[in-house]
Amino acid sequence: MAWISRLRALFGREKLAKDLEEELEFHLSMHQDANIERGMPAAEARREARLRFGRPSLWQERMGEIDLMMLPETVLQDLRYGARMLYRNAAFTIAAVLTLALGIGINVVAFTTYKAFFDRSLDARDSGKMVDIALVLHSGNTGSLFSYPDYEAYRDRLRSFSGLIAGTDELLALSDAGGSVSQRSSAGGSLAGKLGLLPSSGSNKEFAATKIVSENYFSVLGIALLRGRTFGDASELAASPAVLISENYWQRRFAGDPALLGQTIRLNGVAFTVVGITPRGFVGTGITVPDFWIPLRSEPLLHPDSHLLSDRENLCCRLFASLAPGVSIDQAQAEMTLFAGQLSTLHDPHSDWGKPATALVWPGSPFGLPLNQLSGEVKYAVLLIMLAVGMVLVIACANIASLQLARATSRQNELSMRLSLGASRRRLIRQLLTESALLGLLAGVVALLFSWALMKVLATVAAEDFFPAQYGTLIFHVNPDLEIFAYVFAISLAAGILFGLVPALESSGSAISSGLKANAGTSPARRRRLHNVFIAAQVAVALALMIAASLLIRSSIHALKADRGYDKQVVNLDLTFPEGSKYNADRKNAMVRELRTRLAAVPGVVAITHANAPVYGYRGAAVSLNGEVPSAQNKLAILSYTFVQANYFQTLGIPLLFGRNFQPQAGPPEPSVILSQSAAQQLWPGENPIGRSLRLGTEGLFHRKSELLPDGPVYQVIGVAGDTRGATFDGSDSKLVYVQLPEDRLQDYSILVRTQSDPNQVIGAIRPLISSLDPDLEVDSSTFEEMLRLAATVFLPRFAAAIASPVGLVGLLLASMGIYGTVSYIVVLRTREVGIRMALGAQKRAILGLMLQQCMRPVLAGLLAGMFLAVGASYLLRGALHGLSTVDGISFAGVSLLFLAIALFAAYVPSRRAMRVEPTVALRYE
Repeated sequence: MAWISRLRALFGREKLAKDLEEELEFHLSMHQDANIERGMPAAEARREARLRFGRPSLWQERMGEIDLMMLPETVLQDLRYGARMLYRNAAFTIAAVLTLALGIGINVVAFTTYKAFFDRSLDARDSGKMVDIALVLHSGNTGSLFSYPDYEAYRDRLRSFSGLIAGTDELLALSDAGGSVSQRSSAGGSLAGKLGLLPSSGSNKEFAATKIVSENYFSVLGIALLRGRTFGDASELAASPAVLISENYWQRRFAGDPALLGQTIRLNGVAFTVVGITPRGFVGTGITVPDFWIPLRSEPLLHPDSHLLSDRENLCCRLFASLAPGVSIDQAQAEMTLFAGQLSTLHDPHSDWGKPATALVWPGSPFGLPLNQLSGEVKYAVLLIMLAVGMVLVIACANIASLQLARATSRQNELSMRLSLGASRRRLIRQLLTESALLGLLAGVVALLFSWALMKVLATVAAEDFFPAQYGTLIFHVNPDLEIFAYVFAISLAAGILFGLVPALESSGSAISSGLKANAGTSPARRRRLHNVFIAAQVAVALALMIAASLLIRSSIHALKADRGYDKQVVNLDLTFPEGSKYNADRKNAMVRELRTRLAAVPGVVAITHANAPVYGYRGAAVSLNGEVPSAQNKLAILSYTFVQANYFQTLGIPLLFGRNFQPQAGPPEPSVILSQSAAQQLWPGENPIGRSLRLGTEGLFHRKSELLPDGPVYQVIGVAGDTRGATFDGSDSKLVYVQLPEDRLQDYSILVRTQSDPNQVIGAIRPLISSLDPDLEVDSSTFEEMLRLAATVFLPRFAAAIASPVGLVGLLLASMGIYGTVSYIVVLRTREVGIRMALGAQKRAILGLMLQQCMRPVLAGLLAGMFLAVGASYLLRGALHGLSTVDGISFAGVSLLFLAIALFAAYVPSRRAMRVEPTVALRYE
């Protein structure tokens, strides 16, 4: 049982070493005895045996390498020796650790952010038992919202769950609350508003983020309140509506006033009594801490006309459950699928929910889909971000590899000595890789500490200042867990091997052949070529990152400034009327007309019209010709449509190319439409569309219940207007059908106010005007410019640029540091060569030119390679580039010249030192 003796030897290394010495001495004695038998004298026989057998120390080294049980000891020896070498070269170690920590740290930040946002569980006492519930509908879509009657049925009938909860989110108007309103209660006061990520104009009301949940919400999640009690039963809720407040909002809005418990506040004008306070940072089934928690049974008080508690077609809530003991996700999914088929018979047979569906149950998450089913755009964005930060790590590894290679020259004598003492090349490579891995792990520790501190600061800023108070408090859990520790260890070890492998192979190979003293003071050609490869690699990757960031920045600027086909000096006003019979359609319409009259008198207002703002796009409808009802067989196209008032085109400055405009009418509008130029060209290419007829159909296309639809009449084309561009990159929503808006539906559409002065000043004058008309009327005001910044065509490139820019700058910084450090080492290594050249009469300027010329060659090669990489990157980003080609000359040429200038400066500083070298000193330099 040899393995048993090896295992024993693992715990008795001294005895094993002694046994090896005895075994080697035995073999040496056997050789000596054989020589004596052949007639040699004893002394000569011993000497000849030693010569033939070889050094005992060499055999001990080789036998130690063969014996696997010696591996822990040799690894420990390598680690001790590596630590001593790093300590002896403290300056190099610090510089390398900080450089590598920068590359590792940005990867840790990206991974931690991904986990904190996407891979987060529900905020429950036993989050491992919590699951999300959805249905895969007959159409193939995933339905993550359920009606309240369906929730009650699932809650009472399913035995796979020990508890089932429902919840939905809503912004409610807050009044009679006292206290002091947060300075970031409006979007303009938040960091997101200041960065232009939210419209800064906001509303004339104070809103509160409210979570409307089932009464068993806190008991199923296993959360105890900080103070007070949870909701009562149905009879108690009907007698005295209760509300819970979050500790975050209690401190921010009410300064932690203990007297708030038992007091009454108004939400949407309804009186609620504050009965409890939830723990600080408790997000429940979301990602933000809401301001208030209201029971679902109180929802009819907030919206008397919604019938949420009884309407089975009102899809209001997401469902979450706690698995019963011993029940797996597959078992729960099977039971729910069976019961969902029974419930489908109670739904409208024409809807998706009235057809058989398959249940979908997955581990608890605040998102409405499992992580592996997130949209392709989200996965694509995450992949690009991780690829970008990975490229930064590659730059850092190439940086350190170049420095390791340059530093190896000073260790040539040490490595040659170890070889002469019997160490094999494999043993040297292992030792050098151990040092590199140790360096990588040290950098990983530093990166983890600094990234953790940075993420804590960013998470605090996000929670306190990023979002307006009305959206709740954003919570990120960024404390490192086992997965993050494993991730840091893995990439640190991989980085250490990545940047250490080539220098280890090169150094060990050079040590074997470095017998000439003359080679010690100069830089061998092979090693110089490797330096050039590392510099070129850093430049190429960094340039690709910088060009990608430049493309995204230019794309967002181009998208914001691009001609949309309409005047952007417009204010959008969205009105929300209080609910109840008091505000019927007639009163709403009268209030809108009165408001328009008052708005017309505001200084700076030029024109007023009603329509949905063209910024975010439109609904779609099938189009058929010749009076036929649109169907799958005769539809000619699916085009966007919008309802507008007769003065819409004049108000927004959209030119009417030919034909006539709508005629203002008090009664029902005439059955006529105006087409955009591209829509007319698609329907009647090369022909005059005026006088032609068409019909619109919306069956099978998404629309809200109470939405005004264009179905029914045969429309006559009376005009053609210029194209506008809404939310798409490709301009597909420019193919547009304008339908006249009935005068009795003005209250359902936004008020668009064109101004000749600063729109924000007009908004400031509008708010008190609306309050004087009706204090209960809510208005949300935004300028077209602000709305454009939030449109997908502008927001996505801006958001991507906000991420890519710092990543690209870090890459540029690392590449510049790499060029500077490598050139510095090369100058030191070539000091003797410089001295010889100067002794032979070379001018200092010529020496500087020679150094710069040789240093800039790999930089230029890297720039060329980086442009090819940037072409590939721009192709991957083509979906986020608006109005730019994949090879944008300004981005490619401008960034390349900037990078060349920075690289030239980084190489110039150390190269200039060569001009100051004294020939007599350089000739004696070793």
